[in-house]
Amino acid sequence: MTVRKLKIGDTIEVDGELYDIVRDEDDRVTLEPTITETVDEIFRRVGGRPLTHEEFEARFGHLPSDDEG
Repeated sequence: MTVRKLKIGDTIEVDGELYDIVRDEDDRVTLEPTITETVDEIFRRVGGRPLTHEEFEARFGHLPSDDEG
């Protein structure tokens, strides 16, 4: 039997599902489901689109910015 060494950031498959190896808030190693869909794919699947600047401000109000992006 060959044992493969894994490291933080690796992706593994378990029973057909993909998981990322990550550290949790207590600095322990854990598995998290891998994000496999882009935002554009989600919009196509469930509908929707990004908000315009005006729609964002109308919904959430003005957010402070450092003007760096």
